[in-house]
Amino acid sequence: MNKPLAATIGFGFLMTLSSGFGQTFFISLFNPALRGAFNLSHGDIGGLYFIGTLLSAIAVIWLGKLIDQFDLRFYTAFVNIGLAAACFTIANVNSAATLILAFFMLRLFGQGLSGHTGITTASRVQAEYRGRSVSLVGLGYSTGEIILPFCTVALISAYGWRQTWIVYAVLVIMVIAIVAQLLLQQLKTVSRSSHTQSSDPTSWNRSQVMRDRRFWMMAPAIFSPSIISTALFFHQQSLAESKGFTLPYWAAGIAAYSIAAVLSSLLVGVLVDRYSGARVVRYYLLPFIAAVLVAVFLQTSTLPFIYYALIGATVGIGTPAVSALWLELYGSDHIGAIRALTHACMVFGTALGPVIFGYLLDAGVNWNTLLIGGAIWMTFASLLLISIRLEWIQRPQLTR
Repeated sequence: MNKPLAATIGFGFLMTLSSGFGQTFFISLFNPALRGAFNLSHGDIGGLYFIGTLLSAIAVIWLGKLIDQFDLRFYTAFVNIGLAAACFTIANVNSAATLILAFFMLRLFGQGLSGHTGITTASRVQAEYRGRSVSLVGLGYSTGEIILPFCTVALISAYGWRQTWIVYAVLVIMVIAIVAQLLLQQLKTVSRSSHTQSSDPTSWNRSQVMRDRRFWMMAPAIFSPSIISTALFFHQQSLAESKGFTLPYWAAGIAAYSIAAVLSSLLVGVLVDRYSGARVVRYYLLPFIAAVLVAVFLQTSTLPFIYYALIGATVGIGTPAVSALWLELYGSDHIGAIRALTHACMVFGTALGPVIFGYLLDAGVNWNTLLIGGAIWMTFASLLLISIRLEWIQRPQLTR
């Protein structure tokens, strides 16, 4: 592995790891303290989080595309400073309005732009290394899911929740931002300019992608995991009880999720480099379909571990396969803008999924019906994806 490629992977891993500060699994660790501090119900804080998440999805559409136009060093510094400011903001919230602002900033600069910067940078390496690079960079997500909850619980117990956020703000500025800049110095090309001529005149821009019928036919399959998995995680206590498990035992299966995501991502990275993302992505929902059917029909003490491992497999397959797919279909010059669009769609899904499932549960729909419905939907989405011509075609000309 050459030095620039290693630096690219290290940089991308650092950025996806730091995205954990804006992920739902991390922010939810502070929910009890936030509800107690501002006398909020579960519904209240969920509503504030929903608003902040939707606003961040809108903002990332526009800010995400700037990675195609600006020097990557400056863009990364902007993202790191924004994430540190988000941590400082939530450490000093004093009202529901400022909590919405804090959620918005954390979701935008953490879950949104940090991960976007890491994966987009890895996606631009040579085609023969692309799948493996994205897979290794994507391990930052799983690493964060493993280490951040443990560290956070310890810090909250020792110093309190506000001080914990200040510690993370300082960590972002003094460690993550500095290391990121040091790694970027090792890259051969860190500058993208909107004033330079396109290196790939066949690349599609975001407007052309949105006019591509294939994109919207792919959407049900590409975005189903974010909608359904977030809903399943958000309502996991209700699901666990319906299956006869305590929440701690059911949640223990998340370890299998992380392991499966890591292993499948590494394996699929090699397959993407050998066969292409378009070939691999056609079948990436199959483990998720199996997961929800297992939850319906399998009754065993190992159910939580099998269920979460299968979901993790789909997530692990999707990280390199979908990232490679966008490049294979639409070229590299506008990949930042295209990924910003797809990321915004994903975030909208994560916001809507828990609400839809919540209303259906309140209406008396049982979990087996919801799970079978999810399996039917993902089967339809998979068949639609398989039917599409997933290969590069001449881009359309925009009408003037």
